[in-house]
Amino acid sequence: MPGATRTDFWALGGLPVEHLPSEIVMQAEDMVDAALAGLDQGETNTIPALKDIALWEAYEAARLALGPQLSATHSAPRFTTAA
Repeated sequence: MPGATRTDFWALGGLPVEHLPSEIVMQAEDMVDAALAGLDQGETNTIPALKDIALWEAYEAARLALGPQLSATHSAPRFTTAA
């Protein structure tokens, strides 16, 4: 799950990578190295710029907890009006 990566993709899409803040653009070689390292470590999702894996783990836990709550026969009580 790469962030902004220095490739020709940006120019082809109409936004040259040089128009992005340089502090958010990773070199393609660094991105590939990080992705391969993540794969070697058994990661199913690799975000090469993410320093704190606990943030991803919290996101995944929240996403999984939300799943069963996203569909029901009635709206949640917080959306009902008082009589």
